[in-house]
Order: sequence, then structure tokens, then C-alpha cells
Amino acid sequence: MKKLMFRIEAIIGDRYESTNSLAEDEIHNWLLNMQKQDILKVETETEYWEDIPMELFELIKNNIKDGNFEYTMTKGHLWIKMEIPLEEDAEKK
Repeated sequence: MKKLMFRIEAIIGDRYESTNSLAEDEIHNWLLNMQKQDILKVETETEYWEDIPMELFELIKNNIKDGNFEYTMTKGHLWIKMEIPLEEDAEKK
């Protein structure tokens, strides 16, 4: 099964009065409750979205629940990297 690397930028809290850091459990809780509008952009090697499809958002949320991601945080922006497996049907299309 192929995996595709996604790079996601999200904003935590207020865009203009954002925090520089949070504890790991606070970030994880925020990610579990993240809304689609919290995501500023999602990129792969060949694709870019500012308004991501709901199916992709659900895949991202499932990966977060499973703990399959890495992140860095600066000035209220959270940069998330994750690999999402592609289904065989999607690969054949």
C-alpha cells in the first residue's frame, strides 16, 4: 500500500494574539477537537488545498487520533507532517 506525505498548516487560537508554545497534551487535545476551518493549507508533493475536501479532513483527523503525525509549533501556527495510506482503489484510478 502506497503512502502519501501531507504537510498541514493550522492556526491555534486567535490569529493575532497567538501563543508561542503549548504543552504536548494541550496540542494533542486541540488537534482532536480541530475544525476544518482551523486548517490554513494542506500540501503534498503535487497538490495544494486551502479549502480541503471533507474526506481528506476525516483522513487527517483519523491519523491524529491514531497518533500518526509529527508537528512543530511557532507563533500559534502548527505545522503537521503525516503519511496517509492510499487505498488500492484510489491508486488504480
